Amino acid sequence: MTSGVAGRRKTTRAATLLDVDQQPPPALDLEAVSLESELKRSFMSYAMSTILSRALPDVRDGLKPVHRRILYAMRELKLSPSAKHRKCARIVGEVLGKFHPHGDNSVYEALVRMAQDFVMSAPLVDGQGNFGSVDADPPAAMRYTECKPTKLSWECLLNKDDLGSRKDSDTYTHGGISVDLVLNFDEAEREPSVLPARYPNLLVNGASGIAVGMSTNVPPHNLGEVCSGALVVIDAARQRIQNRLNNNVEAAADANAAAGTTKVTGVTAPDDAAVEAALFKAIPGPDFPTGGTIMGRSGIASLYATGNGAMVVRAKTHTEQAAKGVGSRTLIVATELPYQVTKSDLVQKTYELVKDRKIEGIADLRDESGREGIRVVYELKRDAQPDVVLNALFKQTKLQNSIPGNVVAVDFDAATGARTPRRFSLRETIESWLAHRFQCVRERSGHNERRVGERLRVVDGLLLATGRIDEVVGLIRGADSPPEAKAALQQTIGLDSVQADAVLALRLSSLTKLERTDLQNEQKALAADLARLRDLLTNDGAVLDVIDAEVTAVKKDHGKPRRTVIDGQGEAALDVRDEDLIPNARSAILVGRNGYVKRIPLVEFSSQSRGGRGKTALSNDDRVERIITCHDRDTLLCFSDTGHAYGLRTFDIPESARTARGTALTKLMPNLEAPTTPQERWLSGIVSTTLPESSKSSKSVTRTGASYLILLTKAGLLKKTKLTSYASINARGLNAITLNDGDVLRWAKLCTDEDEIVVATAQGYVVTFPAAEVTTSSRTTKGNKCLKLKDGDTVAAMDVRRPDRQDQLVVVTRNGYGKRLDADDFANTKRNTQGLRSGRLKAKDEVSSLCSCTQDDEVMISTRNGVIIRQRVADITLRSRAAAGVLVQTLDGGANSPLDNTDAVRDVSVVPPDLLLHAD
Repeated sequence: MTSGVAGRRKTTRAATLLDVDQQPPPALDLEAVSLESELKRSFMSYAMSTILSRALPDVRDGLKPVHRRILYAMRELKLSPSAKHRKCARIVGEVLGKFHPHGDNSVYEALVRMAQDFVMSAPLVDGQGNFGSVDADPPAAMRYTECKPTKLSWECLLNKDDLGSRKDSDTYTHGGISVDLVLNFDEAEREPSVLPARYPNLLVNGASGIAVGMSTNVPPHNLGEVCSGALVVIDAARQRIQNRLNNNVEAAADANAAAGTTKVTGVTAPDDAAVEAALFKAIPGPDFPTGGTIMGRSGIASLYATGNGAMVVRAKTHTEQAAKGVGSRTLIVATELPYQVTKSDLVQKTYELVKDRKIEGIADLRDESGREGIRVVYELKRDAQPDVVLNALFKQTKLQNSIPGNVVAVDFDAATGARTPRRFSLRETIESWLAHRFQCVRERSGHNERRVGERLRVVDGLLLATGRIDEVVGLIRGADSPPEAKAALQQTIGLDSVQADAVLALRLSSLTKLERTDLQNEQKALAADLARLRDLLTNDGAVLDVIDAEVTAVKKDHGKPRRTVIDGQGEAALDVRDEDLIPNARSAILVGRNGYVKRIPLVEFSSQSRGGRGKTALSNDDRVERIITCHDRDTLLCFSDTGHAYGLRTFDIPESARTARGTALTKLMPNLEAPTTPQERWLSGIVSTTLPESSKSSKSVTRTGASYLILLTKAGLLKKTKLTSYASINARGLNAITLNDGDVLRWAKLCTDEDEIVVATAQGYVVTFPAAEVTTSSRTTKGNKCLKLKDGDTVAAMDVRRPDRQDQLVVVTRNGYGKRLDADDFANTKRNTQGLRSGRLKAKDEVSSLCSCTQDDEVMISTRNGVIIRQRVADITLRSRAAAGVLVQTLDGGANSPLDNTDAVRDVSVVPPDLLLHAD
C-alpha cells in the first residue's frame, strides 16, 4: 500500500512537470546587441567609475572620494582639533556605513596616508599611535590607533562657514552652503560632492593613483609657496577683470564672432609671460616632506608647463671623520632621503651591492636613525675616495631617485556639470582651484545674503511694532485668537506674515528702550552686511579680495619653511660617467711581448736604492715591451709597429697582481694585429693623456698641457700631429702614420711647441732640437728624418723635455748602467745631425733608454724579464758626457753580461710629480 501511494505521487509529480514543460514560455522583450558594443559599453562604464569615483583626485579640493568622505565623517562625528582623539576603527566604520561601501583596509590605508608627515606635505589627520614609518613598517591595527582632524583640514577644508550644518538644510543647499550635499549610496545620508578648499590642496599634498588607462602622480609642494603662487594667479585674475572693465574686451570678442572671426573664449591679460614668471618664482619646485635635493630645473619646468615631467632627487649627504676610537676613516652620512624611498630597502640593497663588489670602498654600512631624524652611515675604507664612492651610490642605489610627475585630475565644468579627467599645468591647476573657490564664495555669499535679508526683514518689523507698541498691544488684546491678531497686525500696522509672527513671539522684556536700541544697532549692521554680500554677488573683484584674504591667512597660520633644496646647476652633476665611479689611483701599465697587458698599483713598487734588483712584475715566460705610469682615469694612446693608434681608458685594463699574466691586448683592442716576426712588437709606444675636444686650433691642449703628438720610427723619421686629430679615437683604432717599406713605428710622446725633442741612439749619440722646428702634418702622412745615423747604429730612445722644468737627462744601457747628465750639455746639437756622445759604453753594451727629468723625480726601470725597480733620480750620479755610467740596476746573470744575456734593461719611465706625491 505504501509503495502504491509513493508510485502515484511520482506519477502525479511527473505529470505536473510535464505540464510545466509543455507550457509556452512567457514573452520577453529582448533586444539583440552585438558582443563588441556591449563589451565596449560595459568597459567604459567600469573605467569611468574607477576614474571618477576611486583613483583620481578632484582638481578643486585635491582629494579622492575616499579621503573626502573620511574627513567629512570626522566632522559628522563632531571631531575637531580641540576634541579628544577617536579610535580609527570608529571612523572607518562611519565611513563604510554611510559613505564608502568598500573594503575597510582601503579606507584605513587612506586615513593613515593623510596622517603620515613623511608622505603629506601638510597632513590632514592628526594621528596618535603607530601610523607607519619611512622603513615601510605597517601601521598598527585600526583598533589601536586614534585620530582627529588637523587644524589645517578643520579650518580650510571643513570650515563651518563653508559647509554649514544640519540646521542649515534648505531647498537651496541641501544642507550645504558653499557646496552641494548629494545623496549617498543608499540615499539615506548626504555627503559633499567636493570640499570648499581654501588653498590648492592638490599641489600641497600631491596625489598618486592608477586608474583604467591613466594614472596620476602629483608631487607635494610647500604650503606657503603654493599660497604665494595662488596670490599671483589671483592678482592676474584681478587684472583681467580690470582690463575687461576698461577695454570692454568681451564686447570686442562678440563683435569678432559676429563678423565670422575666431570667437574669443576668455580674456587674457597682456602680461601672461610675466604672470608665468612670477608664478614659477613663487613656486620654484616641489617640496618633499623628506627633504633631499632636486637636481636641475628642466624637469620642474616641463612639469609646470605641460603637467608631465620627471625630477631627479638626491639624498642630502655630508662627510665626517670617524670617532677617535674607531680610527681615521671617513664617513658618508645621509640625513635626508629622496621622496618615498624606503630606508630599510635602501640599506639592504646597498649591502648586497657592496657584498657583490659592485660598489667598492665601503667598509661598513649601518642605520643610526632615531628620534633626531634619519642617519644612514657609510663607513669608507682608508684608501677610498669619498667622491667616487658617493657617485657610485648615487648611480646604483636609491640615494638618487627619479620622481615622475603627472598632474592628472578630474576637472569640473560648471556650465554642464560634467566631470572629466585631464592633465593640468601648474597655472591651470591653480586657476581651476580659483574658479572653484570663487564659486564657493559666491554660493556662500548668496546663502548668507538670504539669511541676512530675512533677519533684516524681521528686525524692520520689530522696530515698526515697537514704535507703535500701544497700538500693537491693543490689537493683540482685542483679538480672539493668534490668527486674528496676526491678521490685525498685517492690516493695521502693515507687517507681512513673517514680521507679524515675530511680533507675536516678542517677550515683554523686549519692549524696553534698551532692546529697541539694540534692534536699531542690529538693523544698521545687517544693512551694511547685506550691502557687502550683495556686492560680492555682483562684483567679481570683491570676491577675489575675499579669496586673497583667505589665502593670506592660510599662509600666515600654516606656512612652513621649504625642506627640499633645488640645485639649479645640478643637472650637470647627473652626468655620472664610468670614470666618476672609479678612484683616480696611480698605476703602472706593463705590456708584455706575449701580447698581454696589466695594470699594477704604483704602491706595489716602493723606492729602492741605486743598484738594487727591483721586483718581478711579469710571469716567467713573458718579456717587457713597454712600461708607463699614469692615473686610472687617463686615456692611453697605444701605437703598434704598423703605425696604427688605439684609444684605451686606463681603468678598462683590469688591475692585476705583479706576477699575474694580465689581459690579452686583443681583448681590449680587437683590431690590433699580432706581430708576424720576432723583431716586431705588439705595441711600440704608449702615452697617457686626457684627450681634448676636436678643434682646428693648435692651442687646444690636454689636462697635462700637451697639444701635439710626436711619433718616431725605427729609421729615424719624425712626425708631429695635432692631438685633436685623435679626439674621436677608440679601441678600434686609427691610422697614425704612413711607413716606408721595412720601417716600423717605435716611439710616441706628447709635446708642445715650447718643448724640446731628445733622441738617443744605441751607440750613445744624443741629439736635441725644439719641437717648434718640426712641421705639423696630418694624421696619415709620413715623417721627416730627424738625425743622421752612423753605420751599424740604430735609434734607441726618444723623449720630450720641458726646458722650463726638466734640466737633466737619465741615460740607461742594456746592462743596467746609467748616469745623469745636464741637459745643457746637448744644447748645441741640431736636428738632422749626428748629435753628441752621451758617454763611454762598456764592451758589448749599448744605450737602451733615455728620459728627461729633474733631480727631484723618480724613475721606474724595467728589464726584459719583467723586473722593475723604482728609484730616485738623485741617487743616480751626475756625470759629464765623457764619463762612464754607474750601476743603476742589478740584472739576473751579472751587471756586465753580454748582449745575449737572458735579461736586459728594456725601458725607463719617469713617475710624474702628481703620481710621486701619493705613490707611497
